[in-house]
Amino acid sequence: MADSVEIDPEVLRELARQHDRVADDTDEWANQPVDWLREFPDSYGHIADPVHKALKSYYNARENAGRALAREHRDTAAKLRQAANDFEWADHQGRSRIRSFDDTPGSGAVPPQPSTAGPGMPSASGPQLTPTNGAAPADSPSGAGGTPADAAPGAPGNAATASDQPDAPDTGVDTGAGAGTDAAAASAGAGTSPGTAGAPGTTGTGPGSPGATAGAVPPSGPLPPSGGGPDDRGSTQPPSGASAAGDLPPVPVPTPFAAAVAKAKDEDAEPAYVVGDAVDNDLVLARTLLGAVLAAVDSSVLGLHWAVAVMRGPAGAGVFITSNEGRGWFPAGLYLPLEVSSPWIWDELLAGDSGDAGSPWEGVSDPARVLVEFGLAWGRKAGANLRALVSSGPIDNGVRQRFADVAMQDMVGPSYDVDLRAFTPDTADRLGLTGSPEALEHVASVPDSQIRARCEELAAGAHALVGRSAPGGPEAAESRGVRDRILSARQAGREIPREWWQELRDADDLLAASMLPRRVDVGRVEPGELRVDDEVSALRSMVFERRCNELVLLLDDEESRQQLRDAVYAHEQIVKHPRFVEVPAAVSTADDQAVRPSVTGAQAGGPGVTAPSVTAPSVTAGPPPGAVVAPDSAPPDTAGRS
Repeated sequence: MADSVEIDPEVLRELARQHDRVADDTDEWANQPVDWLREFPDSYGHIADPVHKALKSYYNARENAGRALAREHRDTAAKLRQAANDFEWADHQGRSRIRSFDDTPGSGAVPPQPSTAGPGMPSASGPQLTPTNGAAPADSPSGAGGTPADAAPGAPGNAATASDQPDAPDTGVDTGAGAGTDAAAASAGAGTSPGTAGAPGTTGTGPGSPGATAGAVPPSGPLPPSGGGPDDRGSTQPPSGASAAGDLPPVPVPTPFAAAVAKAKDEDAEPAYVVGDAVDNDLVLARTLLGAVLAAVDSSVLGLHWAVAVMRGPAGAGVFITSNEGRGWFPAGLYLPLEVSSPWIWDELLAGDSGDAGSPWEGVSDPARVLVEFGLAWGRKAGANLRALVSSGPIDNGVRQRFADVAMQDMVGPSYDVDLRAFTPDTADRLGLTGSPEALEHVASVPDSQIRARCEELAAGAHALVGRSAPGGPEAAESRGVRDRILSARQAGREIPREWWQELRDADDLLAASMLPRRVDVGRVEPGELRVDDEVSALRSMVFERRCNELVLLLDDEESRQQLRDAVYAHEQIVKHPRFVEVPAAVSTADDQAVRPSVTGAQAGGPGVTAPSVTAPSVTAGPPPGAVVAPDSAPPDTAGRS
């Protein structure tokens, strides 16, 4: 019919469930941080009383607004369910009227009757007609809500009734003997598998979606089998008069990482299937992220371990990741979800007025311990608590005993459910996660034609800076020599032999192995008692050398904007380090030249005397190129002063 509208009650129920979930999340968001507000005066004193009152007023207003918004969502959900029930009831009534019109009294087929009609009159004998909507007769073995004629053998209507489906609503209306089977036919017409409705990060289509009317055959072929893949109702041709695609609510697509977390949650719950045995979502989240990172990074780096922590506080949840090299170094080619952060970018906030340059966790061999120390410091500032901790290496028993209520897992291996080596809109590279605003602006300002030159400039500058400022030691001598060779050849425009690049990689691997015994084991130090130690300065210098190697090795990659971003990140790991002190280049002067007069003929006993020839020496002393020189100024005029 031209004016018909196809409405799927299951879509309305899925929308209702979404409104319920939003209402629950809104209620949770509206809860006041009671403990934090209670401890606020003790933490900040009476001088902060005005702030405390303002915070209480704000959280009261936020709670009232959140509760009201949650009520609106629940009211909408109730109306959607009522609408779905009304549509099913109206459809059932329509089918009943069709059957009462088409069916003859009695059960089963109409028995043959003697023909008494005259010539040209229709015969009264023959089989009973099937209703036009494809439903079986009310007295057929399948009941009033039997399988539609065009339905596939595995359609939901063949397997279960509405009472077997999750969240099956109670219509609240006495529909008679055939009500249950008619509801089953309605759910069959929906064509929605239970797995699809509950998929994380997805929403159902709007009421105007081109689905089949409950209990009727969809206009474009058989229904999909139960559990046979995602809902493909969007691929059917909408009937005439249906809403346009632009009128439908947008269907958000789950991110690859969110899909991997949802899959991990399901797999974590599968072995036990114990009712009420809840899965620790924070632990699953941390483990999924760490497994994906381990699958993406180069596992050949000796001694490199990773850890992930989840913290929760009044502002929500935070996910933090770190490695045990430098200040949580990230390798090139790793793209992390935008929600992830690093503990090393919060130094200034955590230091406060203490004046400490850098965190005391640098050089610690256990990355899980780094996150524990950060959690203690961050918890005092933000009122957050550590909820989950995972590591690619072992977790110290002292940490387990101290934080017995925290979900932990060590020796986590790689997981390939999500690929973090490819950039997606929901991820960011290492510069985007940890880079300074100045670095991001600088990358954006470099034109494409100058990317290669800028990368060479960063590599040469870091090589010179570290050579002057950080003691190399015997471990760094080889890599410094290879770097110098490569950079000199690049500046001269010569081709770099492939053997030189491999030499630099081998020297970098040797440097990484030399760092292992220099990392600090803090197992005997109580959590929260770590202090900045100058003994890690040698290890820090070796880390600077590895970043210089990384900058030079990036020159061997294909020229791209990502190459520049990776180079700027590695450069900032050196120059933005809070304990890096740049030593200026030494000022070089030429040796003094003695000027001797030339010997004349008179001095040699010859006739005549000539003046000696005197030439001024070439002066090369002075400030180096690019140095700032004080302006010339004349001495003050003191004439006429007493």
